[in-house]
Amino acid sequence: MTVKFELPPVPDFVFPGFADSCAVVIGGASGGVGSAMVQLLLQAGSSVIMVDHDEERSGHLAAALGHEVRLHSVLTDITNEDGIRDLASTLDRADRPVRHLVNVVGGVSGDDIGHFLHLGSDQWTRALAINVTYALRTSQTVARRMVDGKRGSIVNLSVADADRSMPWFAFYGATRSALDSLTRTMAVELGPFGVRANTVSWGLINSPRMHPASTSEGNRERGIIPLGRRGLVADVASAAMFMLSDLSLYVTGQNLAVDGGLSQCGPHYEHTENIPVFLESEPAREALAGQWNSIVCPD
Repeated sequence: MTVKFELPPVPDFVFPGFADSCAVVIGGASGGVGSAMVQLLLQAGSSVIMVDHDEERSGHLAAALGHEVRLHSVLTDITNEDGIRDLASTLDRADRPVRHLVNVVGGVSGDDIGHFLHLGSDQWTRALAINVTYALRTSQTVARRMVDGKRGSIVNLSVADADRSMPWFAFYGATRSALDSLTRTMAVELGPFGVRANTVSWGLINSPRMHPASTSEGNRERGIIPLGRRGLVADVASAAMFMLSDLSLYVTGQNLAVDGGLSQCGPHYEHTENIPVFLESEPAREALAGQWNSIVCPD
C-alpha cells in the first residue's frame, strides 16, 4: 500500500541559535510534529539527523524536502540498544557540533488501552520502552556530546494530561509523567555543563495519528478548549523550537503546555461516566467492546 505523505504547514519564522550546528530529531518521518521539526530546523540553518524506523516515510520526507543535503536519515529502531548504537555512530560522524535534541517518539497502541485491572506486564513494558526508556537513552547519548561542547538543549515531547489521572490510559499516563520527571532531573544535573532540558506537552492536536473529529466531537471540543479548536502540528513544533532555540537560554526544567488552555479549565471527562472524550468515537467503542461493559465489575 502506498503511504500518503504531506509536509505539514509551518511558519516561515527563522528561530535563532541553529546556524552551524547539528540537531537530532527522534521520530521525524510521520508527517506530524517530527516532520514539522525537521522543516523548522533546516529552515533555521541547522543540519538535521533524523532517526526513524520507517524507511518508506523517511524517503517520502526526504523527497518532499528536495533531498536537502543537510538532512541525514538514520533508519533504526531507537527503542532497542542496536538503535542507540546506530545513533551514537552517526553522531561520531557529524560534521557540526551537536547542540539540539528533540524526542518526538511516544504514544500508545490500541492493545494497550484499557481498564487498569485488565492491563498486564507486557503492556507496561511496551509503554516504558516507547515513552520513557528510549528518551532516557537518546538523551544520555546526545547529552554526552553536548557536555563536551558546554552547550546544548533537549526537548522531550509529552502530553498535557501527564500530571493528572488518565482513565483507560493508566500505563500511558504513568510513563508520560515519568518522562516529565526525568526531564526535570536532567535539567538540574546537566545545567552546570550548559545543557538545558525542557518538556513540551500537547493537548488535542490534529496530527496524522489523531482521528478526525466528527461534527459532534468538534462542537464539544470547541466548548471545552478555551481557544476553541484543536491544535495544529505547527503549534507544537513552534513551541518546541522556542524551547530549543536561543530565545529560551535561561529556561530549563520547565514544561510548556500547548493545549489551547484545556489543562487550566478542569478535567476533560464526563461527570457521569468518567470516560475520556477521545474514547467516545464509534471506532474506539468497537475496539474496546470486550471491556466496555466491565468497567465497574471487570473480569
